[in-house]
Amino acid sequence: MQKRGGSQKPMSSGMIKAVLDTNVFISALFWKGAPYEIVRRGLGGAFVIVVSDAIIVEVKNTLVRKFNFPAHDAEAFSEIIIFNSMMIKPALRLDVVDIDPSDNKIFECAVAGGANYIVSGDKHILGFRRYRGIEVVTPNQFLRYAL
Repeated sequence: MQKRGGSQKPMSSGMIKAVLDTNVFISALFWKGAPYEIVRRGLGGAFVIVVSDAIIVEVKNTLVRKFNFPAHDAEAFSEIIIFNSMMIKPALRLDVVDIDPSDNKIFECAVAGGANYIVSGDKHILGFRRYRGIEVVTPNQFLRYAL
């Protein structure tokens, strides 16, 4: 069994593992709906959230730059994610998303973390539907079919 982030709560090897795109974390923080429910359930242990440093940095930067979120609050939100997630350090660099190479970090994290799902609202990512056996789904699809 692996342990999540900094917590002492062990993860079951049979649990669903999902990489949540930055837009899912941001939407969950500001609005109710599928992204909120996914993050709530993931933080509660219903499935394993798989993240990387690159995703965490993007979440913090988006909160501060785009939403004028105070830096200390963005840091606190990131710490909650880290503490309740499986942190991955992808060694493999992928060139998957030609139109938006910054999205490659999502696929790199999913492959390195052995994720079952990538959950995103980004059309560039959703265009793949499936990548190396990983289902690429919207938040609504993830709630409907995986949880």
